[in-house]
Amino acid sequence: MLDGELIPIEAYSINGNNYFKLRDLAMMLKDTGKKFEVTCDGNTNAINLLTGKAYTPVGGELAVSSNSDEKIAKVTNSKVLLNGEEISFEAYIIGGNTYFKLRDVGMVIDFEVTYDNATKNIGINTSSGYIK
Repeated sequence: MLDGELIPIEAYSINGNNYFKLRDLAMMLKDTGKKFEVTCDGNTNAINLLTGKAYTPVGGELAVSSNSDEKIAKVTNSKVLLNGEEISFEAYIIGGNTYFKLRDVGMVIDFEVTYDNATKNIGINTSSGYIK
């Protein structure tokens, strides 16, 4: 759920935490006050996140696979920069894509992450900052 609106997205639960692709999150948030750009630097092998900038789609964002089989998740040490400063994220490679812990992204982009146990919906609230 993004600000109360249901948006289907490919996500994984690993050790009780939810993992999303950064480009999917950036696409979801591109028209909100929590927008951020995602770029990759092949020279430094780093992912760059730039807050306050609208995301530029590259294609494939928010695609949801019909295959719900369990996948193999491999820990990765992807280098991530937030506005030029290196930050640390928990991340896994699943099916050739890198997935990041939603709460880690929420903390650095400053959006609230919620979970509704009754509906099993994960929520992103852009009108509120991150709450531990």
